[in-house]
Amino acid sequence: MKNRIGCFGRCAQIDEIAAAGYDSAELDILELNAMSAGEFGAFIRRAGETGLGFEAFSGFMPLSERICSEGFDRAFYIEHAKRAAERTGRLGARLWPFGAGKCRSLPEDPAIVPAMREKVADFVGELSDVLLPYGISLAVEPLGPANSNFLNRIAEAAAFAAALCRPNCFAMCDLRHILKSGDSYAEVQSFRRQIIHAHIDYPLGELRFFPQSGDGFDYLPYLRALKQADYPGLITVEATSYRDFAAEAGACRAFLAELCGAVFA
Repeated sequence: MKNRIGCFGRCAQIDEIAAAGYDSAELDILELNAMSAGEFGAFIRRAGETGLGFEAFSGFMPLSERICSEGFDRAFYIEHAKRAAERTGRLGARLWPFGAGKCRSLPEDPAIVPAMREKVADFVGELSDVLLPYGISLAVEPLGPANSNFLNRIAEAAAFAAALCRPNCFAMCDLRHILKSGDSYAEVQSFRRQIIHAHIDYPLGELRFFPQSGDGFDYLPYLRALKQADYPGLITVEATSYRDFAAEAGACRAFLAELCGAVFA
């Protein structure tokens, strides 16, 4: 199995993620940026002891923010990005997924939608520029309509990223959002050159649970689509709902390792 399996988590959960057998932890940018210099230094040492990779970092901005609003403080978030780029870069970051669904959503007034699309694009382009010196790419995430009214399908995210003409701006895929947007698994192969990251969870219902053996969902078509696209990257489990994180994360890791071992062998 050439693909590595990652797990979403809080900084306090990295030992459990490592113990569950994951290769990488996808941590929260806001949490890292809120640490004092001393706290962050101690966290780097602790993270290094886990043996985990830290290639991907999510959660760049609070979902309460609105890029299209008049009050959006762009300068603040660019400075926030610079601080986060330095910190995540020290941990080994290679990419940031850019979901931020409500943050990037467009207003309902059709008269101003073109200008607001441009405003979002300008911000994402500048964010990519901030990340470039650190060797970090931005992966624009297609999101289901419940999460955003902008960039719902893989093709839309890929076209948006390409139009920015940044060497480090790409797209990604997420099993849940493929289903919620009515997208096709075939799009993973169609946009194989732009997809640099992949998320997975139990995609039915509104809560994000760990995939588990016997949960009633067939994950093989999604994994086969990644295989057919020659996707070489990290497959990260984005589970934010659980009763027993350590137990459910461990069972999920074993289940996905078995599936990926068969698909990617």
